[in-house]
Amino acid sequence: MCRLFALHADAPVTAEFWLLDAPYSLVNQSRFNADGTGIGWLDESGEARVAKRPVAAYASERFHTVATRLHTRAMIGHVRLSSGTVHTDENTHPFLQDGIITAHNGVLEVTDELRERVRELGAAHHVHGTTDSEWMSALVTGEVVRHDGDLRAGVEAALQWIGNHCPVYSVNLLAMKDGELVAVRLPATNELWVLERTATAENPREALEQSSQTLRAHSDDLTDVRSIVIASEPMDDDPAWRLMDSGELLHISADGAVSSERPFGALAHPLQIEDLGLSAAASQAHAAQGRAQAERRRRLAAERAA
Repeated sequence: MCRLFALHADAPVTAEFWLLDAPYSLVNQSRFNADGTGIGWLDESGEARVAKRPVAAYASERFHTVATRLHTRAMIGHVRLSSGTVHTDENTHPFLQDGIITAHNGVLEVTDELRERVRELGAAHHVHGTTDSEWMSALVTGEVVRHDGDLRAGVEAALQWIGNHCPVYSVNLLAMKDGELVAVRLPATNELWVLERTATAENPREALEQSSQTLRAHSDDLTDVRSIVIASEPMDDDPAWRLMDSGELLHISADGAVSSERPFGALAHPLQIEDLGLSAAASQAHAAQGRAQAERRRRLAAERAA
């Protein structure tokens, strides 16, 4: 399945550790998800930017260049495993629409009713590809505009509408606007994890450092910076990683204030994996990846209990 990543920090930082160097970095995850790579971020002036290509991150020189040089307070990353649509720039995440950056992990059915709702909101012109994710992003964009630019309210309204009207397997979502970040796990089908790293002048965090028999990764960049990482799986073995609840909406304001709520009810039209087409089902159930994730979850749970 596609993999999501987001970073929010209280000062501009590089995400090189998480994107390239961590034991379960985004570039390592791209070996299972090789159909597209993208990063969205805020530049020095606060303008939203996206760099993406329909190639694997591990094979992309541009991804490595962006990962090492980019400094920002907020970013979203995505590596894609196609659910049946073609590998093009238009189908590659993240999507940038009216200054809103979004990325999605999961499957929902693009119905005529969804297309009409996006048209009613005046957002259909944002759809250039053929993915369910881009239609959902356009719905989010339209709802944000309808809610006077309120990102959290727009995301909630869009996913409430989808949950009430569309057949849904999973709509794990990251959305970012003007340094504000929203993450949603809906429902529990696919995982989404959160790591909060706090630091103060009196109590700085240690430098990020992980090692194994074949890898040693170290980063001083986030030592004295309060940061939050959101990812489809824990990217290192820090026991502080927390699995988001089913239906949880996590909101991070531009100044770093964090809040969590559970505004979503049961899906009106839930899909099971056997309801999906062959390509979509395969993209959501990579056996080797699933076994590796399950083993890491068991290990993390044992470390927390010790």
